[in-house]
Amino acid sequence: MSDVAIAPRRRRRRGWALPYLLMAPALVLLAGMLYPFALGVYYSMTRYWLQYPNRFRFIWFDNYLDLLEEPLFSRAFQFTLGFTVAAVVVQVGLGLAVALFLHGRVPGRAVIRALMLMPLMIPPVITALMWKIMMASSEAGILNHMLSWIGIDPVNWFGSINGAIVSVLIIDTWGNLPFVALILLGALQALPTEPYEAAKVDGAGPIDTFRYVTLPLLMPFIVLVVMFRAMDSLRIFDVIYATTGGGPNDATTNLHIMAYQYGFQWYQMGKGMAQAIVLLILVVIVSTLLMKLWNKASERTVN
Repeated sequence: MSDVAIAPRRRRRRGWALPYLLMAPALVLLAGMLYPFALGVYYSMTRYWLQYPNRFRFIWFDNYLDLLEEPLFSRAFQFTLGFTVAAVVVQVGLGLAVALFLHGRVPGRAVIRALMLMPLMIPPVITALMWKIMMASSEAGILNHMLSWIGIDPVNWFGSINGAIVSVLIIDTWGNLPFVALILLGALQALPTEPYEAAKVDGAGPIDTFRYVTLPLLMPFIVLVVMFRAMDSLRIFDVIYATTGGGPNDATTNLHIMAYQYGFQWYQMGKGMAQAIVLLILVVIVSTLLMKLWNKASERTVN
């Protein structure tokens, strides 16, 4: 057989292998991500105590069944969902208001936008510790000291159940509000001008323009930030751990904090991993539902 006939076969062989070679880095990265997940699922089906490794045994789904009978798990699950809803509503609502404010003709907009980036540059743990100092229960805390100027008694920010929940929500909002506001501000600046010109010709006022023009066009971006903030709020850990530690009386204990407590404070790694897997499943379900909602909002905007 001539070299002319063999050459196309060699090119076909090289062409067959080229896609797999290009996919190899992504496949290696995927394998590196799947291995810890598979290991976590395996440990969640075991009775594994860190201080007693010789008592290791496989128990299938007993850890998951035990969670259903655990009162702390029920409270942590409810707090996780409740805090997520509250954080998303507050942060997206305030973020939209800030974005609309900065979208107008405000003096010093560039300076305000630059200052809004500051909370994003501070690590969440540092943010939490900073607010913890400012929220000290006595007048030594600057917030209570400022409240005393207007005759309000010092607030026990982290010592009461309601105070601790509100405090964590305030800290999380301060750290993530700029993220929401800047995304929505960029979306507002990218909206087409034709619908606004048509609304102006029809004599629509500011409220009607916002309701029937701005809000529908902005809806895909609102759903997008809701998805980001919901996923982050479901698995929030650093702010709670650095301020309340899950207290008082487990009032701010969410699934992430509870998984850490079982795994690294009480050394029950099997139960801790089971709670982490439940949290992962919850995040996947919520993100999938919000992704479908985002697709519908995007299609509605395009059409």
